[in-house]
Amino acid sequence: MFPRERWRSEAGRSAFRLQSEVQYTGRGPVRLTQLPRHLLRNIPEGNDVVDIIFTMDRLSVQHLGDKNAISDPNSDESFIELKKVLNMLMSFEPRRAPGNDAPTTDESQDKFARSFTELGGVKILVRFLMSGTLIPRSALTRAEKKSVISESARTLRLKSLILEILIKLNTVYDGKKPISKELSCDETMNYLFTLLASKKTFVNACQLVEDILQHRREVLDLHSIANLRTLVGCLDDSQLANFCRILAVAISDLDIYENKSSLFAQNKQKRSKGFVNVRDINQELLLSIPELLPRLVQIAINKEYTPRYRGMPSELDCWMEWIDNQMADEVYEPQAADDFDDFIGGVSEPTSDGSPMVAQQALTITEELVQRVEVVYVLGLFLLGKHRKKVQRKLAELKLASGLSELFDQFIWKCQVSRSQTRNRLRGHNSSCECSPEVALKIQFLRLVHSFCDHSDYKHLLLSKSELNEVKKINLRAGGLALQSLDNINKQLMCKGSRGLLTKIVEVMKKEPTTSTFRFWLARAVESYLRGDTSYCDQIFLMRRGLLTHVASNIVENEIRHKEILQSSFDLLGELIKFNIEAFKAFDAILTTEQKFEKFVTMVNRSLVDSNMFIRSLVLSLEHFRSEGSEKALTLLVPEGEKGEKKESKLVNYIGDFSRQLDYLYKLINIISVQNLTQENVSCLNTTLVFLMFANKRSQLPRYLQALKDEQDDALENVNGSSSVLQNFRDLLIFWQDHYLHKDKDCSALEKSSKISFAYWKTTVSMLVSEDNSLPTSVSFYINPMPSDRTN
Repeated sequence: MFPRERWRSEAGRSAFRLQSEVQYTGRGPVRLTQLPRHLLRNIPEGNDVVDIIFTMDRLSVQHLGDKNAISDPNSDESFIELKKVLNMLMSFEPRRAPGNDAPTTDESQDKFARSFTELGGVKILVRFLMSGTLIPRSALTRAEKKSVISESARTLRLKSLILEILIKLNTVYDGKKPISKELSCDETMNYLFTLLASKKTFVNACQLVEDILQHRREVLDLHSIANLRTLVGCLDDSQLANFCRILAVAISDLDIYENKSSLFAQNKQKRSKGFVNVRDINQELLLSIPELLPRLVQIAINKEYTPRYRGMPSELDCWMEWIDNQMADEVYEPQAADDFDDFIGGVSEPTSDGSPMVAQQALTITEELVQRVEVVYVLGLFLLGKHRKKVQRKLAELKLASGLSELFDQFIWKCQVSRSQTRNRLRGHNSSCECSPEVALKIQFLRLVHSFCDHSDYKHLLLSKSELNEVKKINLRAGGLALQSLDNINKQLMCKGSRGLLTKIVEVMKKEPTTSTFRFWLARAVESYLRGDTSYCDQIFLMRRGLLTHVASNIVENEIRHKEILQSSFDLLGELIKFNIEAFKAFDAILTTEQKFEKFVTMVNRSLVDSNMFIRSLVLSLEHFRSEGSEKALTLLVPEGEKGEKKESKLVNYIGDFSRQLDYLYKLINIISVQNLTQENVSCLNTTLVFLMFANKRSQLPRYLQALKDEQDDALENVNGSSSVLQNFRDLLIFWQDHYLHKDKDCSALEKSSKISFAYWKTTVSMLVSEDNSLPTSVSFYINPMPSDRTN
């Protein structure tokens, strides 16, 4: 008898009686199996979804907590039925060719997932999953009470299948994702966290928790998870690495804001009543677990790296060779039965419909690679919160720099093979594509280096001991830009060998193509090393390795179309030349012809959002040279010409022109507004302030503001009234005060990078936003009232 027929014989109530009970009690049927039998006959058989629902409902109410049960997965009804459901959600066929309109397995999976969800299948699976979790503590043995999870191997194997089915339903369902309220409640979430402690369930439990958290509107407060410290302590390295997928969601900065880009909206949310920065709370909790960071560092810098073969020109070749070897071996492997003792959910998978669930080597190695990516990503997130300084110090003490340097040696950066080697190009990808399973790891690696060095007291650990000695010798002639902390560096924590990680990154960057996926993050990593207090010795160290010549020449000689690469190149150039007379001389030697100089200026003006940090660096350097005395500046900034005459630096002459400064100032104000300010373009606002702060120091602030007013009055495209540009600027300055003067905002970076005290930043802004429109230093002085505001 089919499952549905068996249930039909038992469901004898009429529809009228059912309706009466609903009216009297307010409670109706919550499962398909509670409906009267004649109603069930009207449900189409279709793909037997109804029969599956009935079977799952029956199995879900059976007791799963019998720890003495011994079950063969090949004869266990629960295992067989769950595997059947899983197979209906998996695709074992290649995707259809273009022009082939025949139904695909993707469409059949979506149809099954839709029917299964609409008929209450998800709720049944959740009940199935949670069965046996309410066993009284008195019924557990002493050993079970001490462990995080105490269920039998059979139960865990079954529940791992349930977890995978829930994951597949969420993946293949093309409608509203079937994440039910039952899955999101605290009780279920706590239980899912306990399943992370079992090798049979940790992969699938982690994936499902991650899916749930990404669908939640609010960030999970990790304090709501019972025994989190105990859980972390019992996880082995593989499980802890997998756990980082959940941590990444819990401590990500963007997840706490409803608007992911607008700074104005984020500020408004932060100032709202009841707002709690759950990200910082979660970070503080995790950092209080003593063994967490040391274990994550060891996983991240583990030297075991696969696959690698001698003579292979790229990492993709290594992976393709590994796949070929695996496929060749598996052809001659005997057909195995379903895994029992060695079952690992998410790794033990069928290779075809009805085939046994056995560990797949490809999934194993992929899982290991993904785990390392997640660990590196989470370490980078710890460096973005308010505990950044504390985490930088701890990671330095754990020898992160030297470990990353050794891991860097394992990467193969030669991504483009010769023209004759086209065998391993991925289908549908062009010849310059760099796709490989390791791309994500390389990018997260460089992000971690970026965050570790950013305004860090430990950035010189990226050098080797011999390189540190070179930097110290340069520092002796740095004058007012000399560093005082070089003698305090712990050499035991530095990179080993003759080359440190910084030099290795620079060498790779110089060889990467202009369109390389990695150029952005390679440049970002080096730029973060230079950030903070401007270091003459570090600038010269990098110039000696050809970095300034490479980056500047790359901009002049190539048409860089990628916005991110252009922006990172200009940001790096800005840090390389800031306050450094030698760098300005070297720059002039690169821009030898008028054609090259014009090309460079054209690239600067193409997108001021991308180049404004370089423009700011020019202005800061110009004022720095002026402050040293006009005669000194003129003497040091004029390299000898071909005939012995002296020429002024092209860059200094270019940025020193008043009309050009005004042009940049006007354009920077016009491209931003309070509504479109993001973390990417807010730097434009600070660059405008640098112009005006120096004007204020020279008592020329009214001259600049009057010129801005004249410029906007002459602009024919200004259709919103003559006050629009200056009013927009005043609104931006008011936002600046709200953004930077908040008690939780660390503004030391502005002070260090500009060598202008933050007090003077505040004073200048207060002067500009003054409501006294009789002061020529106030923006209000130059804003004409709109016609509707004038008195008769």
